Amino acid sequence: MDQNTDLKTRFDNQGFVVLRGLLEPAETARYKAALEKLSAGRSQKWTIPDGVCRHPEFWDVLFNEKILAAVQSLLGAGYKFLQHNDLHVGFSSFHWHRDSVCRNYGKGPDWDESEAPYRLLRVGMYLQESSGGFRLGLVGGTHKPGQQPGDREQASLERQSGMLAKALTLVGGKDHLADRAEWVQTGPGDCILFDPRVMHTGSDFQGDKYSLFTAYGIENSHFYNHYNYYRYLRSDLGYQALHPALVERLRAAQLYAGEKNTVDRIEGAWLPSKTFVAVARHFK
Repeated sequence: MDQNTDLKTRFDNQGFVVLRGLLEPAETARYKAALEKLSAGRSQKWTIPDGVCRHPEFWDVLFNEKILAAVQSLLGAGYKFLQHNDLHVGFSSFHWHRDSVCRNYGKGPDWDESEAPYRLLRVGMYLQESSGGFRLGLVGGTHKPGQQPGDREQASLERQSGMLAKALTLVGGKDHLADRAEWVQTGPGDCILFDPRVMHTGSDFQGDKYSLFTAYGIENSHFYNHYNYYRYLRSDLGYQALHPALVERLRAAQLYAGEKNTVDRIEGAWLPSKTFVAVARHFK
């Protein structure tokens, strides 16, 4: 079994793969310096949804040849850039969650592959030294129908991913998902490619943390649901139309999928409560 086949098998079964040092040291240093520059006047912890697209100094990462080769090995030929991207400094997610449109297992079109396969992935790129202690926890197999535990265990797992469960851990309760997760310690240039439906969270850490996130996918109903969700339905995130110069670069690289608002509602789509928005705003 060659390396690409091995990676694809793990991605299909577990929902994520870890690729060490995929970004070159010069790239890592350049993007880290750009994030530090953006930090001027911001809090110590912040995130910019759609930040890679909104700041041209990060556009090159969308065309990184090593990342694109890894994406092709996992998704196959014909993948496109998917506008779901973020910039993070000092930020770690505050609860277990999925990045997909439909975040409750089995509810909504993300979990129905009878007519089109779900072939989307996110790329998380980390720039900080591993000595800071940040780890990304991912619960393997939580991304695909047929790979989940029994109904009772699944219902328990889903309850453990909510904000109430997180609040209980903050006052000394046990985090049951932490024992099931694989915890990946990240270093400069490391990339984690994962299915958006995989349950994951960041750890506590000391020191600095810098990361970029992008996404790619095969064009089908899942791709356009995901695009419309972040571009239009999640108005709280402030996504914008792509800059014409970025569109030109994406077209030239055959990565542009077009921009069209095709849906006004997606059954089972997760939309944040006022409480969630208020808590999330603390990290911007």
